[in-house]
Amino acid sequence: MTPASPIAQILEELDAGRIEARAHAVLAEPLHWFPVRHHSPAVARHVAQTIQARRPSIVFIEAPSDASELVPHIVDKKTKPPIALFSSYRDDDNTLGLAGIESPAPDVPFKVSVYYPLLSYSPEYVAMREAAALGARVVFIDLPYRARVKSATERGLQGAPEESGPRQPAPEEEVGPPHDDEHHVAEHHESQPGWEHLAVESSFYQKLADAAGYRSFDECWDALFDVSLRHSDTESFRRDLAYFCAAVRATTSRERMELDGTLLREAHMWSTITRTLSETRTPPEKAMVVCGGFHIFLEKSTEPGRALPPGTVYNSLAPYSYLRTSSDTGYGAGNRAPLYYERLFQHSESDPANAPVAAMVDHVVSVLARGRRDGELLSSADAISVTQHARMLANLRNRSAPILDDVRDALISCCCKGSPQQEGRYLLGAMKAVETGTAVGRVTPALGKLPLLYDFYKALDELDLGEYVTKDRKAKVVLKLQQAEDERRSIFFHRLAQIGIPFAKQLAVDKAGTLFTEEWEVSWTPKVEAALIEESIHGDSVESAALAKLDEELAQAAGSAGAVAERLLRAVNMDLPGMVLRLQASAGGAIDADTRLASLGQALTHLVVLERQAARRRLKKDLLDDLIERCFGRACFAMPNAANVPAEEFDEVVAGVKSLAEVLISEKGADLDRDLFIENARTTLADSKSQRLRGALSGVLTEIRAQSPEDLAADVARFAKALPEEMVQCGDYLSGVMETSKTALMLGADGIVHAIDELLRVASWDQFLMLLPRTRGAFDAVHERSRVSLGDRVAVMYGLKDDDAAAVTKLETSVGAAVKLSEIDARVGEIMKEWDFA
Repeated sequence: MTPASPIAQILEELDAGRIEARAHAVLAEPLHWFPVRHHSPAVARHVAQTIQARRPSIVFIEAPSDASELVPHIVDKKTKPPIALFSSYRDDDNTLGLAGIESPAPDVPFKVSVYYPLLSYSPEYVAMREAAALGARVVFIDLPYRARVKSATERGLQGAPEESGPRQPAPEEEVGPPHDDEHHVAEHHESQPGWEHLAVESSFYQKLADAAGYRSFDECWDALFDVSLRHSDTESFRRDLAYFCAAVRATTSRERMELDGTLLREAHMWSTITRTLSETRTPPEKAMVVCGGFHIFLEKSTEPGRALPPGTVYNSLAPYSYLRTSSDTGYGAGNRAPLYYERLFQHSESDPANAPVAAMVDHVVSVLARGRRDGELLSSADAISVTQHARMLANLRNRSAPILDDVRDALISCCCKGSPQQEGRYLLGAMKAVETGTAVGRVTPALGKLPLLYDFYKALDELDLGEYVTKDRKAKVVLKLQQAEDERRSIFFHRLAQIGIPFAKQLAVDKAGTLFTEEWEVSWTPKVEAALIEESIHGDSVESAALAKLDEELAQAAGSAGAVAERLLRAVNMDLPGMVLRLQASAGGAIDADTRLASLGQALTHLVVLERQAARRRLKKDLLDDLIERCFGRACFAMPNAANVPAEEFDEVVAGVKSLAEVLISEKGADLDRDLFIENARTTLADSKSQRLRGALSGVLTEIRAQSPEDLAADVARFAKALPEEMVQCGDYLSGVMETSKTALMLGADGIVHAIDELLRVASWDQFLMLLPRTRGAFDAVHERSRVSLGDRVAVMYGLKDDDAAAVTKLETSVGAAVKLSEIDARVGEIMKEWDFA
């Protein structure tokens, strides 16, 4: 080991002899072990040099052992990192007993999917590339993730599979996958700690960080390995790294390794290595192992490893991105600056000694250019001062070259003229953007794709949407549906939304209220391919998958006319075949079976919208007319049954009443049975004990001219003569009126104002306090123009001349309330006279 190494200084405080002996023993084995940190450019460079020098026959790599067949596609010249090995698993027979525990229901299989990202400078990728160049065999050795998931029995949970046999397979349903550790990424659950996390927890690293002043593990790693010029050759680098990992391992408890699955994985690794060497009759000295540095000290157990649980497994490659690989996205072994380390790797391949400075210069120039674009006042002089400052910081911190931490500190010190969070916010944004980069990889066409993936990318090409998969960023797309190309894009986006592919999200409809403009937010992420893989069970094309999902939804919603009509309305935007038959069968059946006013009201609204689009969407107008008439009739007959629904259902019932009224007063109303509606509305009004529903029905009847505004005002006036317990419910009645009445409210304004005024006059103080919140709330819900008009009526009634009425623009409260407030003000004044303010 290099005498000046800070690792050596710390080892003197530990059992250095034992740790050094253990590292030497592994390094001296015939089987060549090379410890790595995932996505480390320095490790990648030394791995490449080692393979070129040793020319092994077999290269063992830490990656899922059931995916080795993907190596030729990973190293294919048409594959461009960043990419990710994608693996999904479905426990069809509930072997793990997690159905209903880690899935939505007992009849839904547990499912998990994980990513194994690979960058151009990931040591694993570089090892595959160099092995392929030599014609060496590559063997993946890691335990597949599905075997590391603890079963219900191991977790001590209920729901473990019974000994009598596994449960029968059930229909697939997506479950959010859990995080994996190290370089294995999955989403929606917490990440298990990888060896870097174990390193941070170890007493060795804690002592090392205290002694050297490291603020993070990344700073420690860069100073010792990635940006270190201390190592004269590859073997000295491997030796120092092995010592480091041996010290971490020695200060990590066995219980900790059992808890996070490390020992389980290592048993599988060693079993795969020994079996492959035996089967291929390869001497150990002709093989090489590239794995996490923590694992080169694995226990060489001969006991059988953990069996892989049966189920449906799918392994493939997917394009990935620097953004997704960044540790800022929650990736457990993420790279904190993917683009920065790519530059470091590229420069180190040609000139290792000058690579740190060259990468720093490229990075600083890019950051300042981005900062200027974002509004920062930065110049070439700033670039010079930043690079010089970073060099001085590196010297001050006893580093052999500037690392990213030095560059970050120099940028803020030289370019931030104030608080970094305030004046420097654009600079910080530029730093993060340039550190991360926007690169998105691609996968060779030779791999082939599932039919659904193929259809997706084919559609992207045909619709000229390919630019949106070149960068991992969001873009806004405005579609003008009068244009044939934009209409085809709209259909494609709606179909993707139907099957749950997170590529396009609709933002809003046209502000003008027309049907011919759509706004979408489009972005590609690795989740897109994962979702397409998961949804392949529904069809081989985007159209067939969307149709299958629609049929599933229609079957699930068969008893709800509103839900069926809503899904069919969405389906119209997807231009799916067989819509006429689905309208006739699904919508017609649901209407005939449903007896709920709220649901039938929703269905009626959706069907009317569908009718407006009939010509454009090639639907049969006569079929829709028949469905609308049937739905309207069924809703009318359902009204009396909703007269006294529980309070929590009032909103839905009132919405149903409004839907019927709105259709009745529209152009479509001439084709509907107006008398049927009036008859059932009056029956419901007479039977209902809910004042809010009564008010809504009374407002509707007035709106459609089935009763006069004077009748409505008379209903309000009756509250003034009612019993106290009924009087205080006038606010609820008014709320219902104002929810359903617009023009009728204005026509009867004088009578309603007089009726409310009379009510407030006769109310006692306690009754007034009970009336005030509901009555005030009813008026707050009225449109501003209607409130102003009602205020004018009040003002005129209280003496304001008609010529001055226009000057009254706002009335904050009712007249009766104003009188009471005046009385309160007078009383407060009397009380305050007795106060002593001295």
